Amino acid sequence: MAEASRGSKGTALVLYQGGIGDGDAKVYRFQVLLPSGMSTSLTLRNPGEEMLVHDLLLSVKKELNNGHMGADGRLEEIQWSGNIYLTDLLDRKFTNKIKLSYFDTKSINILRLHDGKGAIVSTFENMWDLTPQTDLLQELPAEYSIESALVDLTDNALQALWSNGNEERKLIKITVDKEKIVIFDTGKGMDGSDGNSIAKWGTMGSSNHRVFREKGIGGKAPYLLPFFGMFGYGGTIASMHLGRKVFILHLSREVLLKQPLSENSKCTWKTAGGVRDPSKEEILLSPHQSFTKVEICGLKGHLEAPKLHGFLKDIYFPYIQYDEDNASMNTRNPVEFQVNGVNLAEIQEGEVTITNLHSSNGPDFVLHLKFSQVTAGKESIDSILEKLSNDAYGVKENFDNFSRVSIRRLGRLLPDARWGPLPFMEPKYRKGPKAEFFKRCCKRVKCFVETDAGFSPTLSKTDLAQHNPFTKALRCLGSNYSNDCSAMKVKVEVCGQDGRVLSLKQLEKQYQDWIKKMHDMYDVEVDAGDDEPTLVINPRSKERLGISNDVEVIRVYTSISRKGQTWMKGDHLKIHPGVTGRMKNSCHSLKTPLYTTLEYILVEGLQGDVCGEARIICRPIEFSDEQGCLIDEAESPNIYIQESVSFPVSIIDNAKCQKMDDDAWNKMLKKKTEKAPAGIEVIRNLENNALGIVGDLPFEDVVTAGYQPPHELVAVIRPGNYIPCSTGLLDQKYIVKDDELEMVMEIHLSSSKDHPRVELIHNSMKKPSSRNDINGLYFFPLREASSIFSKSGVYLFIFSVRCRDSRVIQHKTEIRVCPDPNSRCWQIFSVADHSAYNTPVEIRLGCPVRCLAVKSVDSYGNRIPFLDISNVIISVLDGDDIIAQVDDIKVELSSDALTLKAKDFMFKTSKLDILRPKYEANLKICSSDSEFSGICPCKVKPGFPSTIKMDMSLGSEKNLTPGRMIDNVLLEVFDHCSNHVEEGTELNVRVDGLSFQDKRGSVLQVNSAGLIDLSGALKVVSSFGSYACLTIFHDEKKIFSETFQIAIRELKAVDVPESCPAGSLLENIMFEVSDIDGVIDESIDGPLHTLIITMNGLPLLEGAQYAFKLGRCVVSNVQVPHEQGIVNIVAYHTHYPELRTTVQLQVHALDLVLSSVEEGPEPILSYPISSIPNSDLLFHSQLTPEHNFHLAEYIKDVIEKTTDEIDDTHSKMISEQKMIEALYSRKKALEDEITNLKDEIGPTVGSLINAMELTRHKIVENIGTAASVLCSISSGEHFIDDVIGVVALLGTVTDSKISRMLAVYLGKEDMLAVVCKTQDAANYIEKYDMDGNVKLDSGIHSEAAALGVPINKRFTIICLDAIEPYKGGLLWNSTQKELALPCPFPNLKKPNGFSGFAVNMINLSDENLNISTGSGYGLRETLFYSLFGELQVYETRKDMLQALPYLKGGAISLDGGVIKGNGKLLLGYSDPKITFPVITLSPNTLDFSEGSQDIVTKTNLLDANMRLLKKMEDNISKREESLNELFEKFNKKKRKFDKISEVIEPCSSQLNQLTPVQTPGKSHFKAEVP
Repeated sequence: MAEASRGSKGTALVLYQGGIGDGDAKVYRFQVLLPSGMSTSLTLRNPGEEMLVHDLLLSVKKELNNGHMGADGRLEEIQWSGNIYLTDLLDRKFTNKIKLSYFDTKSINILRLHDGKGAIVSTFENMWDLTPQTDLLQELPAEYSIESALVDLTDNALQALWSNGNEERKLIKITVDKEKIVIFDTGKGMDGSDGNSIAKWGTMGSSNHRVFREKGIGGKAPYLLPFFGMFGYGGTIASMHLGRKVFILHLSREVLLKQPLSENSKCTWKTAGGVRDPSKEEILLSPHQSFTKVEICGLKGHLEAPKLHGFLKDIYFPYIQYDEDNASMNTRNPVEFQVNGVNLAEIQEGEVTITNLHSSNGPDFVLHLKFSQVTAGKESIDSILEKLSNDAYGVKENFDNFSRVSIRRLGRLLPDARWGPLPFMEPKYRKGPKAEFFKRCCKRVKCFVETDAGFSPTLSKTDLAQHNPFTKALRCLGSNYSNDCSAMKVKVEVCGQDGRVLSLKQLEKQYQDWIKKMHDMYDVEVDAGDDEPTLVINPRSKERLGISNDVEVIRVYTSISRKGQTWMKGDHLKIHPGVTGRMKNSCHSLKTPLYTTLEYILVEGLQGDVCGEARIICRPIEFSDEQGCLIDEAESPNIYIQESVSFPVSIIDNAKCQKMDDDAWNKMLKKKTEKAPAGIEVIRNLENNALGIVGDLPFEDVVTAGYQPPHELVAVIRPGNYIPCSTGLLDQKYIVKDDELEMVMEIHLSSSKDHPRVELIHNSMKKPSSRNDINGLYFFPLREASSIFSKSGVYLFIFSVRCRDSRVIQHKTEIRVCPDPNSRCWQIFSVADHSAYNTPVEIRLGCPVRCLAVKSVDSYGNRIPFLDISNVIISVLDGDDIIAQVDDIKVELSSDALTLKAKDFMFKTSKLDILRPKYEANLKICSSDSEFSGICPCKVKPGFPSTIKMDMSLGSEKNLTPGRMIDNVLLEVFDHCSNHVEEGTELNVRVDGLSFQDKRGSVLQVNSAGLIDLSGALKVVSSFGSYACLTIFHDEKKIFSETFQIAIRELKAVDVPESCPAGSLLENIMFEVSDIDGVIDESIDGPLHTLIITMNGLPLLEGAQYAFKLGRCVVSNVQVPHEQGIVNIVAYHTHYPELRTTVQLQVHALDLVLSSVEEGPEPILSYPISSIPNSDLLFHSQLTPEHNFHLAEYIKDVIEKTTDEIDDTHSKMISEQKMIEALYSRKKALEDEITNLKDEIGPTVGSLINAMELTRHKIVENIGTAASVLCSISSGEHFIDDVIGVVALLGTVTDSKISRMLAVYLGKEDMLAVVCKTQDAANYIEKYDMDGNVKLDSGIHSEAAALGVPINKRFTIICLDAIEPYKGGLLWNSTQKELALPCPFPNLKKPNGFSGFAVNMINLSDENLNISTGSGYGLRETLFYSLFGELQVYETRKDMLQALPYLKGGAISLDGGVIKGNGKLLLGYSDPKITFPVITLSPNTLDFSEGSQDIVTKTNLLDANMRLLKKMEDNISKREESLNELFEKFNKKKRKFDKISEVIEPCSSQLNQLTPVQTPGKSHFKAEVP
């Protein structure tokens, strides 16, 4: 006990929790009240049956000393040595011994110490410790209001008295005034026991009723068992939330305690206590002499008693009164509630009471629900709201959002549990008459849900705990809550009034039947009018008429009987505030009375149909008949509501409208007319000061251009009773205030009053506003009209307002603006009929300017008449420098003196090169005295080409040789003033003896330097010794000509004998090419320079050509004919036949014999049999018999050898020819097979599966890549989640050209990139060891190893989460969700050939469309936008290049062009193997037919056959080439044999004397080659 007194929290907790602390030990706890007004606690352990009072007092004294209680002197005030004794609460006196059996070990026993002084103390400090747990204080919610605190205390009172017996009074009396709140209950009160002590009352979360929660589960509605204590914040917290000081009094038959509460300490809340007798009033209120009284002072807020009546009656309605659920239907009053002396059972206030009063007396719809957790017209509601609003309950709800479901727990209303209809209460029909019927009737239901203790409320007890499974299940009653896991854990059993279990469909059916029954019994609705209706089928503006969109026909009446009266078309009605009607722009609740004329009554459907509520159509008084509702009674009648308003017919039943007689109507009409808009007035400067506006507009006056208007203009609408000058301009009585009237201000400009053309320069519309407490002001900003008062002319201001009755009132006023003469200047506005405003005027040297027009204007461009001007000076300026000038030009003025014209003048200057290349300058015109001048930009271009200077650095004309390229030729072009001509000037260059080597043609353009550069463009084509000519024309006029001599060369033979023997051989004959000085031209060299030699007109050797080397050609030997005579040997250059020489040779007779026919050296470019060299020629006199024998044998061997070679070659030709024929036959069969395969594959490739399989197959063939491994995994599933696939397989295109070009743009690496969603998936694909080496036994490398195809190439991984997505939005109305990319072209006009953006040409399947990152972005916004960006697609390269200025992210063309941005072009040609699948239809509409494996097999076979066909074609080409070589070899051998025969024939007589040889015939060597 000593520890507790010193504030030991742990011991104090044991003290309040324990009855017996250790084993069987008895522990007595006492609170000793001292005569000094203090109190102390005392704990005795096992003191025995009795104890000396002296010993007990020593323990008290010791406790007081340990607690330092003597600091204030109070301990010394006790007379310990006097006549001291103790008494208990039953006034038993203990002087010597105290029997402990009188006291309870489970309670705190109170003893009072008397010291004999006789002083009486009624209050004892620190008697009770009510300190709450600090963690519970932190749970106090924001919505814990004053009302919540009061209800917490009332809950405590209700709990306290609920256990009273039947004969004991159950009363809760609450008294509220401005100073205090008193809560009195007749419960059993509190004592010192653990279960019913003041500490329990004051400590948050310590209610005894927590253990009785299970007793509150089940039973019978309304579950009146107020076990609320497990929720709430305790009496202390609730009391201190209401006021700053609390007094608690309680009587428990034996004792009455008085305890004031205050916030004494930051650490503990200890309260003083006391003892007094109950008052007579308290005994009268509680005859059984038990009660609790809580008195709270220093209120923190004020509670209004009238409002508190309804509030508390709503909360505790079943405890105040409820009807017994039996045949007697008796009303019970379980507890008597009084507020300020008013019995709540006797008042008709509060939502629940008013709802019951306005509800029908029919049977209720009652359900019994069991929840258990498993491990798997005038609407009555409008009347209710109106009554609650009139009773000042602050209801913010209307009919549509009024709470249809209220919750009570254990009979106590949870005020914040204001739910909408439960799912089973919602109308299930969507269309048709039944839908409209149930939609209307279901809104008339108010449901009260009675719950037991199984449902948990919030700590403030204002609502059910929202996340509790039972709460969720109740909210979902009648719907599918499969998406809510916690609600699925609750089993709900629905029972009807008869106790039978109902299914969901049965529940809905019973509810709908009950709705219809109640409707038939109690609802009163209009079904027909008094006259014959007009039927309108599918009426327009259903929302304006107030009818359902599902209604197909309405009946229109002009008369109806309601409330004993007839309401007819034309009746004048006054509709009261609070009524909601369908206005023109919205559904509006009237705030003021509306005066209308009844026009029509509308009823939905045909007679007898289930229909909606009838509507009355009324025209407000402000509108004319023409603006009201009209019926078009044509063949198909229709209704046009116009400005009229639709109201429910229930406003008649609810007396929300009343008829008006003619006098009242006319008075109102007159009043409206007087207040109706009649005119518009612009508020002038004097009153503007009151509005804080500086400046004024001088209407009906003249101002100078540039006049600065005020920032804003103010106009008002005047009513009909306004008389000008009768009152102040800003008197609110004479300013119409109507927020719906908009005023339009138009400003028109005409050049003068007499000018018929009017231009609208400003237009604005404003609604009224207020300033300085003045309403109905229309403010028009004038500075927004930027051109106002800058142009001269008449400014007409027109103010107009369209009134509610369609009248338009106007006000017109004007201001005249004249030009500003102080800012006069000249302005050139046309040169040679070309405007000088938009672009610089063009002037050309040598060409006269026909007319230059000038106007005189002010600084705002307003024209001012010219003064008398006789002549002017016109100059061309470069900055301040004069380039050209013309003086004293005569001028003329127009008839209105507004235009000055200078005619027929021309500029000449040689300084124009200063302005190159843009030729930009300024054209200035000024008067002779330079008083006025004008200037404008111009372009002064040089004259036409006149002279040309040529620079050709060849050294001399002898260097011009045929075939030579002229390296440096420059033509400098000048006009007649010696200025270089303009860049781009075209000249016609004609050549003779020369030719152009580029593709420019003969029409050439002058470059930016004034030159035509022909360097490297001309080639000499004339022969040696001829002439070449260069001539230049401009517009068919020759302006330049130049002739050139081509170099002279001579071909001659060196050291050729004049004669020689017949049949002899001339050796090493030399031919030389030299110039006119005899110098050898060593440039005649190489394979292009060859010599052809003929003898007597025939080639020396068939096809023989002899090469030059450094200007010389050496012929090793020339066979001299065997005949005698003169032989002409002619030699000439192969390409330059003018290089020719002729040698005459005298041949004389000489006898020869053949000594050898061996093959000699072969001449160039041919294979003839050579002549016999001199060493092989023997004279006849030298021959011997031995020579004859050997010669014959030799000739025989040569003939046999040649014959064998010819036969062998012929055999090879025949064999090769047969092989080629066989290959052609095989090729034809293979081509037929390929054609058949293509026909079979063609129709199938259109399907997505086959197209994807084709692409997948091509990817698999790229062995050694990650993409190949990914596509080869047998299951088809990716080896890890979040791996999406390969780029080439994630989208399709509709055209093969697009597919190819997109693949070209990306490249093979990006097409085979692997795509992942997250970085974790990317990290899993490849892992590394401690040294940074790739781990081949993990990730994709392990999959590759399992397939036997290790990855030996680097590969790209794309992580979607790491990509910055496109955030410009999507085209959501498109199935493909393309990106909403901005148009890159000005004026939204597409260039030719533009097909779209590449990123939007990729089609995605439904599966791929649903792929998204953690941030919600799809493949198109992330992957494909990162790959393609804003890449544009064009039809041709020409189209793409023309759109070059608009390319932001590069472009491709379908004919092969690629621009990758930033000037990067991709040239050359490539045919990628990996492309996007081509699908002609959308991937979402394709038929996924079977047979994809078959198409892959056929495709593999097709690829193999194509490769075989290519090899076969290569083999045929090689064999045909080999056959041609054999054919040439055969002809060569045959010609050689013929030559041998020709050589042998002259010596045949001699050879016949030797061994005879038979010469085979020529037919033996005949061969045919295909």
